[in-house]
Amino acid sequence: MRHAKSSWKETGIEDHDRPLNKRGSRDAPRMADAINDRGWSPDLILVSSSKRTLQTLSGMSNRFGDVLSEIRPEIYHATVYDLLLVLDGIPQDGTTMVLGHNPGSEILVNKLSGEWHEMPTATAVLLTESRGSWEVAEVIRPKEIQ
Repeated sequence: MRHAKSSWKETGIEDHDRPLNKRGSRDAPRMADAINDRGWSPDLILVSSSKRTLQTLSGMSNRFGDVLSEIRPEIYHATVYDLLLVLDGIPQDGTTMVLGHNPGSEILVNKLSGEWHEMPTATAVLLTESRGSWEVAEVIRPKEIQ
């Protein structure tokens, strides 16, 4: 999943410290509800250390219940190879969410599935793995949910 919409209003702050804007704060819980409605609630969430990803997680967390989350600084500005290293350590059973940034999120989906999916802010892509092969099961974008 890509973080929700961040604010560019504040000047003089580092990219890492940019917060969510109003739309981002609204979209995070809506996306969590959409994810729950589809039955893909995560068992583990690996999240970038940036303020906007942590705020996205915070906005979603009460919808997921007691899910384990780990802050992974290496997800911030990660290359696809960095993200593949993160995936190497995930549990084989269950659903793991990687909550990060673009372009890494789009490139990772493409690298694993061979499909290209645009991921505007707060977009979630469910990838399923079977015998070492990854497939896109569904894509949820905030503008497409009710």
